[in-house]
Amino acid sequence: MLCERKINKELIKYFFSEEEQRYLHHLKEGKQDYYWNALCYKEAYIKCSGGQIINMKNRLVCPKDLQYGKVNRVKQEREQIESIFFKDSNYHICMISNNISRKLTFEILDMDVIYRKIEGLIS
Repeated sequence: MLCERKINKELIKYFFSEEEQRYLHHLKEGKQDYYWNALCYKEAYIKCSGGQIINMKNRLVCPKDLQYGKVNRVKQEREQIESIFFKDSNYHICMISNNISRKLTFEILDMDVIYRKIEGLIS
C-alpha cells in the first residue's frame, strides 16, 4: 500500500533552522527528500540524546550532502556524532550515535507484507 506523503510547510518554520529553510526553499518540487531526512535526523538525535524536537530547530542542522547507506560524521554542539540514512519507497530512516559500528547489517522490512501476514493470522 503505497501512499504519497505531503510536506507540511507549516512545520518547517517550527522545526527547521533558517539554513535548512533556505535550502528547502531552493529545492525543486518532487526533489525534497531533504525535508524527510531532516525530520528523521532530528527525531533520531532526540532519541539518542534526549530533548524535544522543537528545541532542535537551531541546534541541529541535517547534512545536505548525505549518501544513503554511508556513515556521515559531523560536529554538533561540541560533540562528534555519526548518522546513517536509508530510504525505501515511502520511508526515510536515520540512525544516530556517537560511534556507529562498521559491521552493521540492516534489513528493511516491507510493512505491507507484515500487515498482510498479521491480517491472515487474525482472520
